[in-house]
Amino acid sequence: MSFLAPLYFLGALAVAGPILFHLIRRQPKGDVEFSSLMFLDSTPPRLTRRSRLENWPLLLLRCAAILLLAFAFARPFLPLSESDSVEGVKQAVIVLIDQSASMKRTGLWDQATSKAKQILEQADDETLFSVIAFDSAPRTILSLEESTQLVADTRKSAARDAIDRLTPTWQSTDVGKAIRYAADQAALLELGESENASATPNNPNASATIETRIVLLSDLQSGAEIETLQGYEWPSRVWLDMETLIATTRGNVSLRVMPQTPAADTDEAIRDAAGDVVRVQVAQTDDGDTSTFRLRFENQDQDAAVIQVPPGQTRFFSVELPEADDDGDPARTATLTVSGDRDGFDNTFHFIRPKRIDQEVRFVESPRNVSTSDGPSAESGPGSDSSVRETLSFYASQVPWSDPTREVTLTVRTEDDWGEGLDPATTPLLIMNASATLESNRDAIEQYLSSGGRVLVVLDRAVDEATGAALASLLQSSELKIGESESDDYRLIASVDFKSALIAPLSDPGVNDFSNIRIWNHRQLDGLGQVPSVTLKLDDGSPLLVRRDIANDDPELSGGKLWVLASGWQPAESQLALSTKFVPILLGMLGRNTQLAPESLVVGDPLGDDDVATEPGFVESDGETYAINLDPTESVTTSFDLDRIVQFGAVVSSPMARQQEQTAERALRDIELEARQGWWQWLILATLGFIAAETLLAARDSSRQQAAA
Repeated sequence: MSFLAPLYFLGALAVAGPILFHLIRRQPKGDVEFSSLMFLDSTPPRLTRRSRLENWPLLLLRCAAILLLAFAFARPFLPLSESDSVEGVKQAVIVLIDQSASMKRTGLWDQATSKAKQILEQADDETLFSVIAFDSAPRTILSLEESTQLVADTRKSAARDAIDRLTPTWQSTDVGKAIRYAADQAALLELGESENASATPNNPNASATIETRIVLLSDLQSGAEIETLQGYEWPSRVWLDMETLIATTRGNVSLRVMPQTPAADTDEAIRDAAGDVVRVQVAQTDDGDTSTFRLRFENQDQDAAVIQVPPGQTRFFSVELPEADDDGDPARTATLTVSGDRDGFDNTFHFIRPKRIDQEVRFVESPRNVSTSDGPSAESGPGSDSSVRETLSFYASQVPWSDPTREVTLTVRTEDDWGEGLDPATTPLLIMNASATLESNRDAIEQYLSSGGRVLVVLDRAVDEATGAALASLLQSSELKIGESESDDYRLIASVDFKSALIAPLSDPGVNDFSNIRIWNHRQLDGLGQVPSVTLKLDDGSPLLVRRDIANDDPELSGGKLWVLASGWQPAESQLALSTKFVPILLGMLGRNTQLAPESLVVGDPLGDDDVATEPGFVESDGETYAINLDPTESVTTSFDLDRIVQFGAVVSSPMARQQEQTAERALRDIELEARQGWWQWLILATLGFIAAETLLAARDSSRQQAAA
């Protein structure tokens, strides 16, 4: 039994009053004065050992009434079963340790492991433990579910072993994702325990309510991602306790080489002006205490520059690249370091000077329509400008294929020499119309596609049976039938697959309207099957642009793509070439420059289908050299405001605050139980009954005494 106000039991001390009054004898009422005593003072009777209690029933009634009254004011109640009370709540602790690159700063990692083990020691043996490490993604080292399967006295040692296995990585920080992951683990444990009400030898309190405390051990640097916590519905009986770790050093300096624009080998002026100089960005946090630093290239004896960067500022400097050989040419790869900073985890930058690559877009067109960017072919008729403007290649030659990373040339080939030297590395895109080339070179086209090449087939004319069969084979649609549209009116694009990688850049408002492109003539594609996907569809339900993805022979390389356009883009066929969608679509088919090694990748970026950059430096992959650097967000080491986490809905608390909350929760639960049971009302009624009985008994005794007198 419990009491809501146990201090009222002090009122039970009043029971001493009736006992004391019963021990005191009353003076006789029939006094007779004697002459010999009239001059003496009267003396009341004294209590002696021979004094004894009289009228036991009356005394017991009076004492019982006082005790019941004190018992009623103490508000007694019976608590519920242990699993429904505050004392029956089972505790779980999730230690969430930041192991991102910023934790390599002096003193941080030692603080993290020391505080983590201290948290384990402060918890009791029945507590469940989980250890989760995180950087850009969380990883469970010891889960709560595994902890429930362990004997109670081995859980702490298992958690300590999990902590000892951890070391800082070079990845960036995503605090929001880690907090969500830990809260989900706590919620899943609560769900599992509520569904399993039976206890086990290793988990005797399986049916008890679980309250989980997530302890976040991190430097909480401002560059960490926290927005991933937005919109998350925080689970009940889970709270977050944040332990901010402070580095023993002050300030941090970060280094970055700015991206360069590659210059063509023939552009001597650009190469001579900027080919041997790089721009460097150096930034210092506002808590630094020095301003002078030195820049030096690896394996160089002399400083590249002595710079001044005040605390809280960012400065840019031009640094001359070291010579790589006796000819005086600058090095292709270089490593630059800034010295003078106490924490060197982000003081080195690896970079590769970009180079421009020559590539070709090959256009295969039948002889009667062949043209080049220099002018019409002989087959088109001399001086026939209108004939040139009605060819596919004329409009394709107006597309700006080149970009800063590559020089792309559009070459028009005939059906006789189209396949000479065809290589996806140097010729990433092949454009051809529906001609005899498809039938006679179907195997070569399939081989080109399986090597990662890209092919666009434009159906700008009627397709014969042999060409249709070749297209059916390339599209893996054995039931494909290609015919002419029977409508005399134009058609409009009614359906667009904006999820397609080709059309996705055109999905933004203002550029996603395809409805104003008129299609005068088109081929009808029936029986495509399940393999090809339809990217553009006309208002008559006929596909306008279909795509098939082809796996590469080398599984580590990207696969090829085959597009079929059911209409030409010249004005006689459609308005596609005259629309704003024409250039983005063709450049999207060309794809990114896979032959260019980026200047710098960030740790965590993919190097291929399976490889991921794990640490800074130079890495060889697929015959290319990649420069890997630290994510620049890790260099922003000043701590962010802890209220940001609260604003995203996380329930943040501390052990002391949580103890106060539990005390308040216990008090509210006791008040509710006591009010529901209402024992004090019955005790008051019992007290009134005892008082009535005492009154009747006292009145009867008084009557007897008066009668006897």
